[in-house]
Amino acid sequence: MNVRIEGRHLKVTPALQEHVHKKVDNLDKYFDGVQDLHVILSLKEPKHHAAEIVAEVVRGQPLVAQAAHEDMYLAIDEAVHKIREHLKKFKERMRTRKRNSGRLAQQPPAPVVSEEVEDDEEA
Repeated sequence: MNVRIEGRHLKVTPALQEHVHKKVDNLDKYFDGVQDLHVILSLKEPKHHAAEIVAEVVRGQPLVAQAAHEDMYLAIDEAVHKIREHLKKFKERMRTRKRNSGRLAQQPPAPVVSEEVEDDEEA
């Protein structure tokens, strides 16, 4: 998994880089199809830090998680928590689709009941 860290309106310090890497390194255990992570750290206003994580997954559109907090470290933690939940949901959707794909093909077509037969039975 390739991790890119970008800072907008702030300098990304080695301590922030280390914190991000520490938090995102274990995301592979939730879904191993993550190819790239793009982490965007920004300072919108004084004491208003934001963290955004964009996860490029094998199949599907990118998953995005955003969080804002007064403390940058807490904003990163919240964004990682959100992307973790997104990855869990995505993995479950992929499992459900894989499980149900064979069942739908094996089911016989439902019998068709015409309206004329029902009208005859009522009379």
